[in-house]
Amino acid sequence: MHVVNEPAPMPPTIHGVPLSQPFRSVVWPCLIKGLEFRLEIATPGAGASGKYSTRRSEYLSRFPLGTVPSMEDTADDGSKICISEAPAILACLAAKNGWSDIYPIDISARAKVDEYLHWHHSNLRSVSRGFFRPRVFPHALLSEDVISVHKREALHALKVLERSYLRSNDGFLLGTSHPTAADFMAYEEIVQLQMCNLDSLDHNYPNIYAWTIRMRSLPFHNNVHAALEQLGDLNEDSTTSSDPPMMMERLALASKVGLKALKAGMQEQEAMPSAKL
Repeated sequence: MHVVNEPAPMPPTIHGVPLSQPFRSVVWPCLIKGLEFRLEIATPGAGASGKYSTRRSEYLSRFPLGTVPSMEDTADDGSKICISEAPAILACLAAKNGWSDIYPIDISARAKVDEYLHWHHSNLRSVSRGFFRPRVFPHALLSEDVISVHKREALHALKVLERSYLRSNDGFLLGTSHPTAADFMAYEEIVQLQMCNLDSLDHNYPNIYAWTIRMRSLPFHNNVHAALEQLGDLNEDSTTSSDPPMMMERLALASKVGLKALKAGMQEQEAMPSAKL
């Protein structure tokens, strides 16, 4: 009998940059799970003529939302998948690869993950809008009133995490013994407060602080967060945070370091077995 070997399916391609919070929330579980994937730079906010801009017509033809992360993959029937939005990408990867610990099969457990993911966009994402973006994009000229609104929303969201999702203070967001998609999404907002010296969280949010220590113990944490480590202090006293040209240099260097660390992690994970969290 003549056996025809089918070509191996192409690994998914994930587009984004390591300073993007949602991008990190996708590539981190991919590394932990030992999923082979390709990495393509895509820079949100850049002009349409930029080589890596998400506003390029070529990018928008595949990903009309023009955001990161985005992913290209192949479905089981051979059809092409092109999607954006981190929660959608995580759900897709989990369904395709059997990651029931990250995105549960059980309907009740999945409903709790979905509840958090829907809440996240209009609540905890305000951490970036109120604290991170005004420091790294001072040229955006957001009014102090707008920034103050985002900060109030962020502080309220942190209280909800502290008093509700993490009230048991001995596991992860949804009372599980392992992180789910909810944890990866939430952590990427909160970790930038700590790594960029915007808020240590240890005094006002002890449950969140303890949870971040548990998250930091997961594999590939340093690879995924090397860009934030390089970016460093964004506190009010940091002189370059109010100087747009100097800040752009810091962002460029942080992105370069972050991409190098991610690629090193991708090479390292090839020799590691898939992990169950």
